[in-house]
Amino acid sequence: MSMPKIDNSLVNALCVESNAYAVVRVRTPAQLGYVARRFDVVAAFPFINALGIRCNRNEVNRLAAMQEVECVTAQGRVSALDGVRRTERTFPAKDEESARVHRAESGNTNDLSSRIGASTDENSVYAEIFGRANELTGAGVTLCVMDTGVSPHTDICVPKDRIKVFKDLVGGKEFAYDDNGHGTFVAGVAAGNGVLSANKIKGVAPCAEIVGLKVISASGETGTFKILEGMQWLYEHAEELGVKVVCMSFGADPVARADPLKLGAEMLSRSGLTVVCAAGNSGAGGLKSPGVSAEVITVGAVDDDLNPAEFSSSGVYQGVFRPDLYAPGVKIRGVDAGGTYSVMSGTSVSAPYVAGACCLLHERFRRLTPREAKQMLIRACADVRGIKVFSMER
Repeated sequence: MSMPKIDNSLVNALCVESNAYAVVRVRTPAQLGYVARRFDVVAAFPFINALGIRCNRNEVNRLAAMQEVECVTAQGRVSALDGVRRTERTFPAKDEESARVHRAESGNTNDLSSRIGASTDENSVYAEIFGRANELTGAGVTLCVMDTGVSPHTDICVPKDRIKVFKDLVGGKEFAYDDNGHGTFVAGVAAGNGVLSANKIKGVAPCAEIVGLKVISASGETGTFKILEGMQWLYEHAEELGVKVVCMSFGADPVARADPLKLGAEMLSRSGLTVVCAAGNSGAGGLKSPGVSAEVITVGAVDDDLNPAEFSSSGVYQGVFRPDLYAPGVKIRGVDAGGTYSVMSGTSVSAPYVAGACCLLHERFRRLTPREAKQMLIRACADVRGIKVFSMER
């Protein structure tokens, strides 16, 4: 029997196990209840007209025949896009030059423009948008970090606790924590204030407030349901919390038909949030979802020589090449959940770098739309050997 509504991911899952978890998307919100009464529902995601169910082969056949059902996909495995991480127990030398976010090896000290020969137009656009970058700090802007949690590091909580809200969808704990460290590093790259290092290691938007949304476990992995649950929560609470930017440094293999993570990220963008996603750490052809969406800002990683990092994912999804732009992502210093600093590489580092820049944009332009934020960032990038590179170091 041909089942055009059923994605191959679910067909393959049911070839291995008699039951599988699936995301069922219906055509209208009114049809959610109708479908829910007929299947074993374990989660609901009304913001994308979807349900999470547990089903067998016979139930999949029933779903395929239902006119209310638009598409059914298997629950995928989602990973924090963690690169190489090394904990540092020592602080930078006192005479080390201060920067927004420091590289672990700062052999290149020339500004970006002189190193790449950026055109006058690129420089003028950059100056027009970020010319007040030394005055902009992200103050008054709230960033949501969807990740493994956020630890109350000194650079985030002193002199003011900038963890505005912490929501734990994994362990249900009340107070902010991070049992993996990935989310804390991400938060620090975007919004660490450098207090512990005497301003030597500092995020791009050091005064932005943070909503920590824990959707990934200590192992660094989770499932599609948990990410969608987090997206649903953010969709419902972003306006009351004043969230303007959300950073997603996680990824899953894209689904060919109605990718749930892509749809979720797009709904957040359409609700007014600037969504920044990591491209992935699987190299050419390894682009991850939700970074496949054309409605988000998808970020790859470059090294100190402004070459795409070997691990940085890229690819074509539905005829469009991603990532949209690249940012520093190799041997970057940032905050460690243990209370000191560490070094990490990965597009997980590049995405919060750009998310921090988006916080600056929202500070300067209070009515900025997600589309306008993306256009401004791309215009402010330098054209480096055929790719767009964004860096605060100019």
